[in-house]
Amino acid sequence: MPGNFHEWWKKFVSQDQRTLVRLVVVGLAGVLLLAFGSFGIPRPSPPAAKPAAAPAPSTPLERQEQEIAQQVAHILQKIPGVSQVSVAITLTRSIQSQYVDSSGGGTGTEPVVVSTNNGQTVVPFDQIGPSVGGVVVVTPSAVRPFIRAELSQAVQTLLQVQPYQVLVLPN
Repeated sequence: MPGNFHEWWKKFVSQDQRTLVRLVVVGLAGVLLLAFGSFGIPRPSPPAAKPAAAPAPSTPLERQEQEIAQQVAHILQKIPGVSQVSVAITLTRSIQSQYVDSSGGGTGTEPVVVSTNNGQTVVPFDQIGPSVGGVVVVTPSAVRPFIRAELSQAVQTLLQVQPYQVLVLPN
């Protein structure tokens, strides 16, 4: 075997010098591309395989977002064919309570406490729910269009939001 290669190489060098030059030039070009290919715009590395733990919510609005997202995810997982649902919700306003003011109207922001025979009670007027800005649902089941449509419609119904406020993605 070594003798055959040696003979072939001598024949190749002596008869096909033009092909040998091309081969050397292409080889050098490849080496140069490998050596200098890392220059230019830096590319971000792919995310780590293990997701980082979500930071604890610091504001009441963030706590409400997490609570509502967990409730919605729990409901969506009950839809047949849906599994491993992650939900993120953005609220533009948290739950607000309105109280009866001293004149009897409903514009008070501080509760009016009324003393009765059973003790003191707060006179509530109304409670305004949170305002949802947008919802993102991520699940492997969303690769099927029918499931994606069901998830979107379920979120719209649960949170009383418009279709443009809901995004359902496969992961």
